Amino acid sequence: MIQIAVLVGAVIRWLLKACKTSLKDEINGNYEATWGKSYMFENYLIGVLFAIILVGIVIIIFFV
Repeated sequence: MIQIAVLVGAVIRWLLKACKTSLKDEINGNYEATWGKSYMFENYLIGVLFAIILVGIVIIIFFV
């Protein structure tokens, strides 16, 4: 489950960089960390935040 969050975070980060970097390098964490302990940890946090936001949107759409 953690690897899925890292993968989602890497893809989102790659999209935010306008696809200018290598997706393979984003997924493997070959870049230097900017605000977290490691690049993989940053991708993990981005993936978890995306999942929380997505679940919140689904709850709002279907249950409110």
